[in-house]
Amino acid sequence: MSDRPMTGSRRAARVLLVAFEDQDNLGVRYLASFLRKHGHEATIVAFGNAAPVIEAAARIDPDIIGFSLIFQYMVPEFREAIAELRAAGTRAHVTVGGHYASFEPGALLTAIPDLDSVVRFEGEETLLELAETIVTGGDWHSIAGLAFRGDDGGAVLTASRQGTRTLDDYPWPDRDDIRYEEQEMPTASILGSRGCPWQCSFCSIITFYEGNGTKGRRRRNPIDVVDEMEHLHRDRGVEVLLWQDDDFLGGGRDAVRWAHTVAAESIRRGLHHSLRWKISCRSDEAKRASLEPLVEAGLTHVYLGVESGDADDLRDLNKRLLPDVHLRAGEALRDLGLSFDFGFMLLQPWSTVTSVRNNIHFLRAFAGDGYTGATFCRMLPYVGTAAEKRLRDEGRLFEHDLRADYLFLDPRLDTFYSWMLQTFACRNFDTGNTLGWLCSLTFESCIDLPHRPASRAFRKAVQAATAANNRTAFDILESGLDYVERAVEPSPGDDFLQMLKAIYHDHDSRTRADIEALKEMAPPASVAAARSTDKLVCAAV
Repeated sequence: MSDRPMTGSRRAARVLLVAFEDQDNLGVRYLASFLRKHGHEATIVAFGNAAPVIEAAARIDPDIIGFSLIFQYMVPEFREAIAELRAAGTRAHVTVGGHYASFEPGALLTAIPDLDSVVRFEGEETLLELAETIVTGGDWHSIAGLAFRGDDGGAVLTASRQGTRTLDDYPWPDRDDIRYEEQEMPTASILGSRGCPWQCSFCSIITFYEGNGTKGRRRRNPIDVVDEMEHLHRDRGVEVLLWQDDDFLGGGRDAVRWAHTVAAESIRRGLHHSLRWKISCRSDEAKRASLEPLVEAGLTHVYLGVESGDADDLRDLNKRLLPDVHLRAGEALRDLGLSFDFGFMLLQPWSTVTSVRNNIHFLRAFAGDGYTGATFCRMLPYVGTAAEKRLRDEGRLFEHDLRADYLFLDPRLDTFYSWMLQTFACRNFDTGNTLGWLCSLTFESCIDLPHRPASRAFRKAVQAATAANNRTAFDILESGLDYVERAVEPSPGDDFLQMLKAIYHDHDSRTRADIEALKEMAPPASVAAARSTDKLVCAAV
């Protein structure tokens, strides 16, 4: 454990923040800027393995090392890295934050013996107080918003910390170490709000902010938001903004007015000529009247929270809408010329063969034309969600190395899911997967910039390749479902299912050849062009 000697004198704390680097990881960047605002030193290291963390710790001799645990499945890697840090002689206070850490601090403290504390829920104020207490040699065990290991080995939770309702109190996230100018298409993430007003059963966002005392969605001052946009564009050369708001239009009419204010101010400052956006929203928010002002301001792409095309599934997921709302949203986005992608859970814990079939039929109607790449997966029971609680109450949840899982109510769907994973790993799940490339090319095909005009021919070619791949995937899925429905005790290794797998992999190889050709067609300064040397491999699982 941490045994750094303290002098009691006030000096700047040295904090090393370790995080999986994806789309700028604004969470740790807000922590870093908040610490620096209050006179402390903060260094960010991207997590891949322990080596760069050990090197940074030896170089800066931190008082605190904070790990951001975005993905629950990374707990074993964090455990190994922290153990290596201790073995290398690190005596810093080691803490972990994030959704899983906030909901299950006891399990995390048990799983990582070398961990000193857990920062629960939003971390800016808690981490600051922890840093200032440790650097002066004070007793940190009563700081609000923490969990730590008690004398009996069990978890001790301190009082909850009330989060701020005013996000404008926080400085902009620290991006000093990001070299946007070195990117082929300079792309930055930005956050205009925190939280979500909805209560989807599979999502932990609302319960995370409830734990912080800030239920719902908090929006920043739109003028300050545009100030940050302008800084990123004019001072840092950013051309594409990825809004990380969980729901950019969530919160009714007030939220739409807020979004329109951001758009209008962006246009007033002339940012719309050479700055493009991506946002996320629900299907029932994707309406022409709401989106048109955003399109004028630079919106080109929408991530749509579809999740299911079956009415019973949508009820289980507490989406509070029906499948036809998704179809209308897709039509609205097409009419506005926006590219889009979407989240979709083909299977969830209460699925039936009928609901899965309905979902496949929905995907044909929604994405059969190739306008967007069709994703499909299984719902994961994240800790802190209503779905996880329901599974636990039903006695269906089991865990392995802190990863929760379940079996379906119909055993045939366990077979179907296992086969689906094997068949579509190269398309949906592997690193460098086919769907990721198709979605990337679709995204880029709709970006129109002064120095990089969009090409209609390129867009049509991308859509044609995506349509062929989507339709083949739907055919294979439906044939596989037909088989497991009829067969007696079906198995993923059955000859017919293996034949379907081989057919899809053959098609996937042809799609990969199409992708290589499309990358040659891609406009200059595109992400696809920059990745053209990447090797595309379909790995049969």
